[in-house]
Amino acid sequence: MSRIYKRGDSPNWWYTHGTPPTRIMRSTGTSSLKLANMLKRKWDEELFFKKHRIPQKQRIDLQDICQKYKKYMMDKRQDGKGVDYVKQKQKYIDNFCAFMMMPKNRKAFASIDAEDIDRYIVHRLNIDKVTPKTVKDDIRVIGLMFEYSIKYKYYDEENPCNNPDIPKHKGKKRRPIPVQYVLEALSSKDIKESDRAFWSICYYTGLRAEDAGTLKDSQVLKDRILIHDTDKADVPVEIPLHPKLKKQNIINVYTDKYDRDKSTKRLQAKLIEIGYKEPADLHCLRHTFNTVMLESGLGSKDRKKLLAHSSEAVNADIYTHENYDLIKSIIKKIP
Repeated sequence: MSRIYKRGDSPNWWYTHGTPPTRIMRSTGTSSLKLANMLKRKWDEELFFKKHRIPQKQRIDLQDICQKYKKYMMDKRQDGKGVDYVKQKQKYIDNFCAFMMMPKNRKAFASIDAEDIDRYIVHRLNIDKVTPKTVKDDIRVIGLMFEYSIKYKYYDEENPCNNPDIPKHKGKKRRPIPVQYVLEALSSKDIKESDRAFWSICYYTGLRAEDAGTLKDSQVLKDRILIHDTDKADVPVEIPLHPKLKKQNIINVYTDKYDRDKSTKRLQAKLIEIGYKEPADLHCLRHTFNTVMLESGLGSKDRKKLLAHSSEAVNADIYTHENYDLIKSIIKKIP
C-alpha cells in the first residue's frame, strides 16, 4: 500500500510504500499535489512490474498501446479506403482508454483483466446509455487490440474480452413509413431546406442517418453516390443518384449528431401533423427504401449491396416487411 504525505522538514510531498523493514520512503521533489500523485502512480506501476517480474516490453502503458493499435488499424487500410470506418472504430479504443484512465480505474495495462472489461460494459450500458448491440461491437474492437498486444508480447494473459457478459440486444421494431406520407412531408412548404435535403437523402438512398448527413464532395459523383465504407459496416456502397437529389445541396447537410437528432424530431412532428400516428424516425426511411426496392422486384443480394450489409441474412431478417442498370431504373422511378 502506498501514499503521499507531507513532512515538517520539507516543502515537498513524500512517497511511502510498504511496511518495515522493506518500506520505501522518498521525496517526490515537488510541492505540487497533482505532480506528486502522478509520480505516485508511476512508482506504484514500477513496483508492480518488479514484484510480478513483468518483462520490460510488457511495461507499456494503456495510452501507448491504444495509440499503437490505432495506428496499426489505419495502416492496415489500403488505398485510403475504409478511413472513415476505421476512425469510427478508433472511437471505441478512445472510450476504453478514457474509462481506464479514470482515477478509480487506473492500473497497469498488463494487469487489466476480465473484471475491468465487465465494469466497462456496465459503464457503457448505464452511464453512456449505448445499446447492447453497440457495446458488443465496442468489446469486439477492444478484444482485437488485446489480440494485437498478445501477438507482439505487450500482454501476457488470456484476452480479457473473451466471453463478455453483454445483455441480448432488443432491437427497435421499426416499420417503413408509407410512401404517401413521406412525399407529403418532403413537399411541405414550412420545413427547413436542410431538413428536406436530409430526409430526401435517407428516402432516396436508404443510407443510415449518419452517412446521409455527412456526405462528402468526393462521394457524390455525377450519377451516383459512392461510399467506400459506411458508418456501421466496412463494405462499399454504390447508389444511383435520384434526379431529385441532383437538384438539392446534399453535401454535409448535418455533420453533427445533435443536428441530426433535432431533424429527426422535426420529421416525427411533421408526420404526426399530416396524420401518420405510428412511431417513426429517420431509420424508418431506410426501411421504406428497402420496401420500395423489394416491391419493385430487386433481389436480396442487390438490396444487401445498396443497404451496405455484410450479411444477406440481416437484410432478410430485419428489412424485409451485379445489376446496376436495373437498380438505376428502379430508383429513378421512385416518386
